[in-house]
Amino acid sequence: MALVKSAEESPKKTTLIHKLNSVAVDKQNDPFATWHEANGTIGQKYTFGGLWAEAGAIAYNLHHKWGVKKGDKVVLCYGFGLHFFAAFLGCLRAGVVAILVYPPFPPLTKTLPKMEKVIKDCQPVLILTDMTIMAMKKVDELKPISKSKGMWPKRMPFKVTNGRSMYMTRKLATFDQEDILESDIAFYQYTSGSTGDPKGVMVTFKALEANVKINHDGISQKLTEDAFDADKIVGFSWLPQYHDFGLIFASIVPFTEGWRMHMMSPLTFIKKPLHWLDLMSKYKVTLGVAPDFAYHLVARKFKEEMSKAGGKCPIANFDLSSIQYLQNGAEPIRLDTHKEFSSTFSQFGLRNRWFCSGYGLAEHVVTVSWLNEHRLSTQRPEDTKSFVAVGSNETFHPCVNITIVDPASQHELPADHTGEIWIAGPSVAAGYHGKPELSSEVFQAKLPPQEDSVTNQDDSTTTFLRTGDLGFMQDGYLYVCGRIKDLLIINGVNYYPQDIELAVQSCNGVRPGCVAAFSSDDSGEGDGQLEVVFEIRNANKMTAQAVCEAIKSVIIQDIGIVPSKIVALEERSIAKTTSGKIQRRRNRDLLHANQHKAVFVLDQSSMLEIAATSGGPRELAQDLPPSEKFDAIMTSLLGADYDPDSGWDENGLTSLILIELNNKLAESFPATVPSEIPDQYPTPAALKEYILSPNHGSFFPIEVPSFDTSATRHPWSVVTLLQGVGIIVLFLMLSVSTFPSYKCYQLIIYDGAPPSLGILLPLVFLLWHITFTLLVCLSKWIIIGKYSSKEVPVASLYYVRWWFVDRAVHLWEMLIGRYAMGTPWQWLFYSMMGCKVHSSSKLDCFLREFDLLEIGENAEISFGIKCRKFGPWQESGRDAGSPTLRFRPIRIGNGCVVKGQVGPGVVLGDGSKVENLAAVPEDSQVPTSAIATGSPAHQSGMTKAKEHSDHEKKSMAVLRIIKCVWPLMELCLTFAIAGSAGRAITTGSFGMEWRYATLLKAFLIIVLTGIGNLLVCIPMKWILIGHRKPGPVTKTSIVQESLDWVVDYHFFVSLVLLDLVAENAVIINGFLWLLGLDIDMETKVWGVHFPPSKVDLMCLKKSTLSLSHFDVKQDGEYKKIHIENTSIGHSVTIDGGVTIDSAQVNPLTHVTANIQGSLSSKGTRLPLSKRLVVDLATPSIATVLFFSLIPTYEFFQVDFFTPLSGFPIVKLALALVVFCFTWVLLLVFLQWLMFPSQSFLGRKEGQTKHWSIAMFAIYMNLQCYLWDLSLLPIFFGTHFFNWFL
Repeated sequence: MALVKSAEESPKKTTLIHKLNSVAVDKQNDPFATWHEANGTIGQKYTFGGLWAEAGAIAYNLHHKWGVKKGDKVVLCYGFGLHFFAAFLGCLRAGVVAILVYPPFPPLTKTLPKMEKVIKDCQPVLILTDMTIMAMKKVDELKPISKSKGMWPKRMPFKVTNGRSMYMTRKLATFDQEDILESDIAFYQYTSGSTGDPKGVMVTFKALEANVKINHDGISQKLTEDAFDADKIVGFSWLPQYHDFGLIFASIVPFTEGWRMHMMSPLTFIKKPLHWLDLMSKYKVTLGVAPDFAYHLVARKFKEEMSKAGGKCPIANFDLSSIQYLQNGAEPIRLDTHKEFSSTFSQFGLRNRWFCSGYGLAEHVVTVSWLNEHRLSTQRPEDTKSFVAVGSNETFHPCVNITIVDPASQHELPADHTGEIWIAGPSVAAGYHGKPELSSEVFQAKLPPQEDSVTNQDDSTTTFLRTGDLGFMQDGYLYVCGRIKDLLIINGVNYYPQDIELAVQSCNGVRPGCVAAFSSDDSGEGDGQLEVVFEIRNANKMTAQAVCEAIKSVIIQDIGIVPSKIVALEERSIAKTTSGKIQRRRNRDLLHANQHKAVFVLDQSSMLEIAATSGGPRELAQDLPPSEKFDAIMTSLLGADYDPDSGWDENGLTSLILIELNNKLAESFPATVPSEIPDQYPTPAALKEYILSPNHGSFFPIEVPSFDTSATRHPWSVVTLLQGVGIIVLFLMLSVSTFPSYKCYQLIIYDGAPPSLGILLPLVFLLWHITFTLLVCLSKWIIIGKYSSKEVPVASLYYVRWWFVDRAVHLWEMLIGRYAMGTPWQWLFYSMMGCKVHSSSKLDCFLREFDLLEIGENAEISFGIKCRKFGPWQESGRDAGSPTLRFRPIRIGNGCVVKGQVGPGVVLGDGSKVENLAAVPEDSQVPTSAIATGSPAHQSGMTKAKEHSDHEKKSMAVLRIIKCVWPLMELCLTFAIAGSAGRAITTGSFGMEWRYATLLKAFLIIVLTGIGNLLVCIPMKWILIGHRKPGPVTKTSIVQESLDWVVDYHFFVSLVLLDLVAENAVIINGFLWLLGLDIDMETKVWGVHFPPSKVDLMCLKKSTLSLSHFDVKQDGEYKKIHIENTSIGHSVTIDGGVTIDSAQVNPLTHVTANIQGSLSSKGTRLPLSKRLVVDLATPSIATVLFFSLIPTYEFFQVDFFTPLSGFPIVKLALALVVFCFTWVLLLVFLQWLMFPSQSFLGRKEGQTKHWSIAMFAIYMNLQCYLWDLSLLPIFFGTHFFNWFL
């Protein structure tokens, strides 16, 4: 966009691009900028040539790929980093108008609407961004429930400029727009709006180039006076690059002059102020820039940290002797800034001549004037204080004309008279976008003709910029007093709000920078009364009253006027601009409209109610209990009426509050808090649960031991050969283990044997259990002996030995362990394997690497524990070409509860607890009685020591006896049902002459036995447990606990067959309904997760549930869980009493509170009509199972049931191999049938016919059980399994 020129003016081309290009060429490989991350690491780096090349590539893409023309507007939407400046330079080179916006950081509901207003105002054609913002946008838009997903700009393309394609482009292509004129618009700078709505300032190339020169000349003048070589400048800035001060002073000027820069995010500075000083010291910085508050902040923080360290410097090797120039600007400069900063850091090498004050505004690009000295005004009668000079006649740039004007008469004023600051010169911007009348008023002001001009020159033809700032000249120095519209006129006397606000901030309990003073006169004309609003810490009415009284006294004493109203506000409620400036007029409007969140109001009426006592403000309590301290932090940031159970958006969380929240938690608790709190902890209550503990959310200490690494690496071919031998041995072990059972069977069943001996048949099955268990134990002690702490390459003999034992143990778990889990038989097996596990421990999981594991008394383990971990693939060294396997011991103390993952090397102190979904990192040392939550786990609280009475110990002993006896009784019950099924089938006619009649009889006996077990489960539940209702748990007797366990155990044993043939069928729902579960026929569940002891306490309607855990017993009460129209992901834990409606719960989530979502009923479940099709597939699954046995039967023929002579061990082993491969081929066939590239049945991709749904049900059921029933896990961890995949 170009400004209109008169006919006699000839347009001039800008020289700025040429100068930037010359610097890039001359300093091609010299470093320009280094970005420093918050954690102390170095992020992005650019040389002058590299940055200019990337800018050229962006210009090329703008012009040639994205069709952006000269003068078009493009929004720069970037996170904090160096890519923003590359994009800005790219826009300059392409002649495109860059629109600078604040990056959309969380909470997006606050920042996105602001960006949308800018876009609506300027109408750009494109948005340039980086991968961080683009990823944030995509993630937000993919969330099923997000308040901000619809706030992203619509119908506006986003283009990423720091991706791989841009990196390649910058090596191949560049572009520079020709004929860019001085009058063309370079960029829009939207003003902060401290006294009004933000406006887009149109900065021309001419104004930009002029301001670059003003800044350069000012810095050069300072350095020349100090005899410093400008070529040695090293600068540092944390100012936001989208703001004029950071863009011009800290980016464009250094690049134009070839200076080296170090930068970091303003968020990093707010979070770690001293990091700024540390980096300036470390990199010998000579030039810096910051607003006034920053100098006070770092001085205060430095003194605090120094005091904590006992007078020692908190920064290692701290030295500021390199600093030549620190610019103070962007906000009013306090009188004591220079003194406070100098006195704090002079002992660390800070020179006396470090200070440089500055004055500027966006309408003049940025800089207007500067002064390389600290000078105060002589106090005048109308002033209540002195002011800090920001320029002088000697330092004013020749191209800048500064005049003090009476804003009413618009006549120039003499020295020592306060008026509006008017500016003329080439650096004045072109005006406000889309506001011609306002632009004319502000940017085209003229002085009336004056015969006695103060400057002895006629300025009546000069066009001035009206700054709206009040100031005066005294002894040739310029002083800025404040904004015209902020001026208070009280009893005919002018007062500057900054003076009053500074006095108020001196009172205890007032948040610095959160005070607004203004006149009660809404029109801004004539007399009014003083009104003050401020934010109070730890707001409550009594404290607020005391603070307000103190503020009133301070104002009377320091300012000399009596305030008519003092209002204490909740924290984070005072109106500010995006850059943090107080909006005084806005606060006055809110106050007069009763829209402020007032905690206490001190006015005439409230004064009458206050008792006639005086005193200063009350000190706020510091030594609070952890829970109260956390609440106080939340109150200080979100206000007294914040709702801990509401979301962060509802509580008014902003990006700056989020940063301060991290800071306060870090100061108050030794906590490690994720940067994205709103995503991981949706409410303050959730965050409190995370952070509140004696360690306040800290991670556990880690102790890494030394390892034996002496194992020798072998070729992969040798490893594969040995594993092949091991597979053969495992099949032989399965075969050999049946020999004693076979002999026992011969003793019981023989020709002429009485039928009464059939009662001994369970011994046959029991004997096989014992034999195989002993073989597994023997193999462990022979092949590997005792496990020890070591690290071995996978391609080694030790790995093969470990693999063999691990596969044998897996077979035991699959065939025997699942029925022994939680019983003393499991404890006996682990003890025989070398595990140091106390007999009183409760095990509801499987363990591995037994010698390395120690479990104390009364421990409860419900999550599998493995004392090994695979390491990364080794690219070099002794183990190159192989990953490693590391073994480390794990110790579980007395009384520990483990519901989550415990890594190798972990030590759990006595009484500690690992919660659901927690993952304790390897080598962590968990203190006694600590609660571990999260992944990685951290300490979130303390458990209470639990001591068992003698009665409880006796009860637990009785329960262990029952758990020991009942599996044997369960075995007898199963054989009794099988006997009845066998008699029923024997009496029937199955075509005895049919070749597979015997096989069919055996198969039907197994099926009928399973059905019989399921039918028995129903009366067992209602007789032994009954109907369980929500409410307090009465003192549970050992009898009831035993009955619950017996019924649940029978349920798990019985459900194996039903899950195999009808996992996805409605019949599962019907069976659970008969047990007492409130479930409809449309809901999809995994039956194994609904034991009879819990089903009465759950209600499931129109939902889909994956593998989940339901904790219906909470705080001594039975609590019912309601789930409707909801999709529950994998490994979700749901607490009792929770209601979830119309929601999607992500995997690995712990649901502790009600969830009300907006999920449509469509898509959360399989329609009932299609579920019925799945039911019809159930007989097909049974048929498939039967025919899968035929190859094995054919191989073994009738000898499997009636051997000829002796026991064919090898033949049986081979039959098992045939059985395994039959199932493998079956799965391959079904998978090919379900997921064809070009189906031989002609079914097109995406077609969902009912028959294909049934086929898919068969596939899903079989594949879930294939790994176990096919014995395929024997091949895990070998090249043979890789080939199969």
